[in-house]
Amino acid sequence: MAIDKVAGIAAFALAFTVALVTVAAAAPPVPAPNSTAGIVTSTTIECHGTVKDSVSYESTWSTTDHNGNLEEEERAAKIQYYSSLNAVNGFIRYTNDVVGDGSSAPNLAAERRIGYVADDSSPIAWLDATENVGMTIVSEGDTNGINDIGGLCPFQQNQCIPPSCTEIAAGSQLSRVKVVSASTKTSVTATESPRLHHEIDARGSDMWGYWADANHTEGPYGIGTVSAGMKVSSTEGQTCTNDYPKAGTTTYSEMTTASGMWKFSKSMTYQSQIPSVGIPGQYPVFHTPA
Repeated sequence: MAIDKVAGIAAFALAFTVALVTVAAAAPPVPAPNSTAGIVTSTTIECHGTVKDSVSYESTWSTTDHNGNLEEEERAAKIQYYSSLNAVNGFIRYTNDVVGDGSSAPNLAAERRIGYVADDSSPIAWLDATENVGMTIVSEGDTNGINDIGGLCPFQQNQCIPPSCTEIAAGSQLSRVKVVSASTKTSVTATESPRLHHEIDARGSDMWGYWADANHTEGPYGIGTVSAGMKVSSTEGQTCTNDYPKAGTTTYSEMTTASGMWKFSKSMTYQSQIPSVGIPGQYPVFHTPA
């Protein structure tokens, strides 16, 4: 049954966006501390009215003394995550699952599903949702290489990991949205082969084909503004000696925005080129999505 909402659309734009961003750089893994914390939360809401939700997560650890100073052969890591949702005067379905694990990959995993249709009987009815995720890994140079976190191949023994500083951030945002069906997935790993992934798929309701009612509340397109982007900065040294000449710098930045009526899909991944451990193998043949 169609419900009449969202009367009058000032601007009309169709944006079909599909983007896959994969950036690879050298950032060594940072082994988990001796004591780690596990966090698991699950939120499910179905509401006609107003919903607010926010999540904030930050974890920092080091291979030596976590005191703010970078010591010889020290590796330090930081994971940050923030999400917020503010849905005003509408029909809302919302789930949010977050898992934080300091010792197992992924160290952070989050998945959100958002369904919203504005109530046209209200003069102020909209949805805002933001998600940010970041990972920083700093290495002072490690002459033991990956051997100290389980490297077993004889060729991996005493492998050199040059100094590096890598910062990655990604996220997505829905702003003043009137109609949307969206899902996001986020995962971050720093204790094994470093990886950060964020993706968003946002649209209307494809089950109706084209608009099922005159006010465009049930159809394939979301209404409002949607954005997603990624930033990467990686600086690497050349050797593992006491003299660390700068070997190179990699930067990457991307932002995509669609306003009006849209289908929007974007996937962004950072993957370190340094393996987690030196155990030989080709498993698995097939990889599952993040």
